[in-house]
Amino acid sequence: MAPFWQNAIHWLDEGRRGVVGVMNIDAALNILSKSGLKCEKTKFRKDHSVFVCKAYITEHLEEIQNFVAEGGGLLIGGHAWYWAQTHSGQNPLTEFSGMKVHNQCI
Repeated sequence: MAPFWQNAIHWLDEGRRGVVGVMNIDAALNILSKSGLKCEKTKFRKDHSVFVCKAYITEHLEEIQNFVAEGGGLLIGGHAWYWAQTHSGQNPLTEFSGMKVHNQCI
């Protein structure tokens, strides 16, 4: 599975060979550190080439949207179904943070 993630990061980096910021996902940091790109565990910073995070983030949403709009790479993952189970009465299409980032970036 590691080659898939490494290829995804290289594609998102678009040849910039910049720093990949990974937010609190140690397993991802281990795999991506072998990609040949510099990876660091960090919170969001707009000077990264690629930012990797969980879809459950609630901070820096607007900054992340701007980062992607300006050409930064974003690898974000999570389950909206899990979020929906723990946030009854809220609409995952409009309230789930992963979708908020997605909806603004497309």
